Amino acid sequence: MTDDEHHKPAKQDSEFRRQMRSGQMARFVDALPLYSVQHEIPDRFARLLRQLDSLTDDDRPEPGRAYRRRH
Repeated sequence: MTDDEHHKPAKQDSEFRRQMRSGQMARFVDALPLYSVQHEIPDRFARLLRQLDSLTDDDRPEPGRAYRRRH
């Protein structure tokens, strides 16, 4: 391994850090929209998921059996 190859990861790390601290990156991050994470699923979506689950449960085959084609 040459000396340049040995120091290449360090150069990449320092270049990455330099770019992350740049004014251009700060402007980009400031332009991103704010958002918040909802930890609970709203009731309307929870009801919808329960309805979808109940509808798909009827069409599931018994364990170990394949779907039969309906004519």
